[in-house]
Amino acid sequence: MKGTGLKSMMLLMVLVIAVLVFNNVSSDAAEQTSQQAAPETQVEANAKTTATQASQPDVTSQQPATTKETAQMASESVTAVKQEENKPTVTTAATEDDTTQASAPVTEASATKATTDNVAQAEKDTPMMLRLSTKEAQPEATSTERASHETTTTTHTILHTNDIHGRMVEEKDRVLGMAKLKTLKEQQNPDLLVDAGDAFQGLPLSNQSKGEEMAKAMNAVGYDAMTAGNHEFDFGYDQLKKLEGMLNFPIVSSNVYKDGKLAFKPSVMIQKNGVRYGIIGVTTPETKTKTSPTGIVGVTFADPLTSVTREMDRLNGQVDVFVVLSHLGIDPTTKEAWRGDDLTRQLSQNKQYHHPIFVIDGHSHTVIEHGQKFEQDVLAQTGTALANVGKLTFEQTGKQFSNAEASLLNVKSLADLQPDAAVKAQVDKANEAFLKATSEVIIPNNTVDFQGERDDVRTHETNLGNAITDAMEAYGQKGFSRPSDFAVTNSGGIRASIAKGKVTLNDVITVLPFGNTIAQISVKGSDVWKAFEHSLSAPTMTTDGQTQLSANGGLLQVSKSIQVYFDMNKAPGERINAIRVLNKQTGQFEDLDMSRTYAVAMNDFTASGGDGFDMFGGPREEGISLEQVFANYLKTADLSQYATTEPQRIMNGKPAQNSETPKTTPPSSKGDNVIPFPQTKPSKVAPMTKVPTADGQSQQTAMHAASEHRGTAQSMAPAVSMTSTNATEMTGQAHMAMTQNVSASGHDTAKNGAQQLPNTGATEQAPIVGGLFMLGAGLVIMRRQKHRA
Repeated sequence: MKGTGLKSMMLLMVLVIAVLVFNNVSSDAAEQTSQQAAPETQVEANAKTTATQASQPDVTSQQPATTKETAQMASESVTAVKQEENKPTVTTAATEDDTTQASAPVTEASATKATTDNVAQAEKDTPMMLRLSTKEAQPEATSTERASHETTTTTHTILHTNDIHGRMVEEKDRVLGMAKLKTLKEQQNPDLLVDAGDAFQGLPLSNQSKGEEMAKAMNAVGYDAMTAGNHEFDFGYDQLKKLEGMLNFPIVSSNVYKDGKLAFKPSVMIQKNGVRYGIIGVTTPETKTKTSPTGIVGVTFADPLTSVTREMDRLNGQVDVFVVLSHLGIDPTTKEAWRGDDLTRQLSQNKQYHHPIFVIDGHSHTVIEHGQKFEQDVLAQTGTALANVGKLTFEQTGKQFSNAEASLLNVKSLADLQPDAAVKAQVDKANEAFLKATSEVIIPNNTVDFQGERDDVRTHETNLGNAITDAMEAYGQKGFSRPSDFAVTNSGGIRASIAKGKVTLNDVITVLPFGNTIAQISVKGSDVWKAFEHSLSAPTMTTDGQTQLSANGGLLQVSKSIQVYFDMNKAPGERINAIRVLNKQTGQFEDLDMSRTYAVAMNDFTASGGDGFDMFGGPREEGISLEQVFANYLKTADLSQYATTEPQRIMNGKPAQNSETPKTTPPSSKGDNVIPFPQTKPSKVAPMTKVPTADGQSQQTAMHAASEHRGTAQSMAPAVSMTSTNATEMTGQAHMAMTQNVSASGHDTAKNGAQQLPNTGATEQAPIVGGLFMLGAGLVIMRRQKHRA
């Protein structure tokens, strides 16, 4: 009996526990089911009521169940409300026209077959922004032309160029030329033809007229707008303003100031084929070191993103499509906040603007074959020298703009294009006059290939750089009051190679197209050391298994009287191992004397602190034009000494063991006077990013991939080495992030209708359940002990 009673008591307890748990599970499950259902606004509920009274349509499918117009009106009201609550990012806040169009279907339905009571109920329950009186809506709603316009999709085209650098004349398979560009524009019939800067300066044909012949050619082609690149200032600010006055279209830049006032129009609005374009310009702040400082006195450059967004805020709501002409580039040596990819990324995240936004870039001479997408927005760049013309397309349906795409029209694919006769005649006339003036033969039969391609001369010593600096040092022996100790020139000033065969003055000017003059300044030995730390501070990259410096226009080519030894694996600013200078009395190289003052020949750009060489500057002597210095040297020098391509002056390593180390401790490379070229983490670019060479061919470059790899490693470093404070902060942040992720995940699961686990009991009932469980466990133990006894 006792055993039977005990069993009955335990069974009763189990039943009680089961009932309590079941009741809580059922209650919580029912509560969660009601919470998981999509919350219904009062407007939706009223709209459903209206629809049910009319014909009971399926509101959740957003389709009317019957043909009654009142049901359609109610369903569309619910749809419009949901769209407003969800706030789609494809379009921005509706303009007055957008509101009218969005409201028209609702009022059209309410104006046809709905009863008076249903119309009143629908208007009462519809938000004010969707409500229009029947009289206001009828003209638009009943217009067949308006309905057709709303459903018709049209395609729009923008053609663009960048970094033309004076290429007016066609060169087969290399340069399209301005005459064919005119024909291409007529065939494509784009809404816009725009340029992203660096058009006027480059080839001697344009340089000799200080950009004026190029300005005439661009007028003849029919551009709509351009922005100012850094090389637009090469002829000086006053000449650029003169060119602006010659143009039939505006130069726009939102961040260039002269004496504290905007130097150009920040933007221009152009309406073409029913689209209102807002075209905004922005110029690289690197201009302050990438053009002659003497030509930009009083000119300053503001932050690109701040300047562009300020102008977009001003135009927002007045334009349909934003086009940013951005002479910023995506070079990894450029500060990230000054790059075109960073600008595009930042703009793509701002949902108050109409999208897509087109950022037409320049400056880095990068070929991005299909553009780089940032959500709906596109970054585009064509390379340089009219080897490609960029083409942007997008679709318009009513006030909606979508499907933005980028492509390139390559010069080879346009070989059959016929040049425009009028433009060709204009360009040919200018070219003939130039060739006549520069046809002097410098070398009848040159036997050396001189390397001046961008990817060569900007990454290491080349024989062309050696020949140019030797010419400068030779001139400096008698051309200045004190003989030059050695000479340097920035690689960015060398723009082409010299092939074997006849060499004319035109060829020399093509190599050195900037119209620089030779100059000489006095430089302390410690500043010479700092200059070469700056010169060799670019990020490293790996190409074909070989590590080398990435392309940098500030790399100094040097003359035969100086040797520089460095270690590219060291940190920027600490790479120099030794510098040795030729003692012209003894004929022996000696270690750089940090306290001695050296006479250094260089071009006037570098002597003024160009390319960031702030350690240069001060009083200087000036001589003749740099191209004339080089041409004179080529006429008399033994050029066979330049047949080798092996480095002899700028070497990765240390001097031979029998040479002495510097007697003076190297100056600190961390001072204010040494600013290394920044190593930054670029965004991922299109897979086929290429840099074109002067022979018209393109070669794959690993620069961006290498920089991405380095940037990733750097971004991981803080997680490996942290102070205890940082570790605590990171732990707290990680916990917060996990909590937020769990919450967000739960929210999404509920919203998507997935089943969630119910709660197992209210907090206040937990002690009762626990107590019964403990009681049952105690009775079982007592029974077992009694049985054993």
